[in-house]
Amino acid sequence: MALVTGASSGIGRALARELALVGDGRRRFAVGCVARRRERLDALAREIEDAGGRAVSAPADVVDRD
Repeated sequence: MALVTGASSGIGRALARELALVGDGRRRFAVGCVARRRERLDALAREIEDAGGRAVSAPADVVDRD
């Protein structure tokens, strides 16, 4: 399992897709996607699942300790 913060866009999104759909050459990872924007996270998780990967979205702000 891999946990990717900032997964709703940019490098974080690309990394989550890469880990879930390509992996490290030996295996693909189930991916936990974390970011502030729920709609984008949910769309990414659906995209990964539709392509045969495993993903879950968890909206959160890693800067906000509460």
